[in-house]
Amino acid sequence: MPPPLRLSLRIFDHEPAAASGAQVWKGGATDLVTRTAILDPPRWLQIADHPADRLPPPIEREPIRHWAAEQINPGVQISPNRAGGVILVSMNIDPEHEDEFNDWYNTEHIPHFNRLPGVVAARRFRASDGDPRYVALYHVEDTGIYATPGWMAANETPWILRMRRFQRDRTYFMFGQRLA
Repeated sequence: MPPPLRLSLRIFDHEPAAASGAQVWKGGATDLVTRTAILDPPRWLQIADHPADRLPPPIEREPIRHWAAEQINPGVQISPNRAGGVILVSMNIDPEHEDEFNDWYNTEHIPHFNRLPGVVAARRFRASDGDPRYVALYHVEDTGIYATPGWMAANETPWILRMRRFQRDRTYFMFGQRLA
């Protein structure tokens, strides 16, 4: 079995310089009422997939958020090129519920989203550097999927509602314009 894929995720308050092999997306924080991106101020997401034995691309200025992470589901799937947007969600979990949280995320949540029409790839990561510790990336055909009944139903299962009680420090971002 190959080692899990590593990922460098960086959110900037400025457009980052182009980096070989990295995707750059423009968007913003997510308005949880309208379920759309808050584009003022704009944010940029740089995604760099790399094997564990390679370093992520260098940066010219510090990001406002960053994660060095290992992909935990699925283990080696790289960022797809055919997506029209990316939804990023991050969170911490109460330590006493971490095993159940990982079980839920791996056996219910990620498989459910990977079957949802309009989702190109749903993946999750554990950060070795950065906070919150867990990050999920949903490459989607269009970020408008976030407001659809199918997406909202996937976020209302009994198990997710139980797990949500133990999550904290959640962040939500949407990126819809791919620049690189």
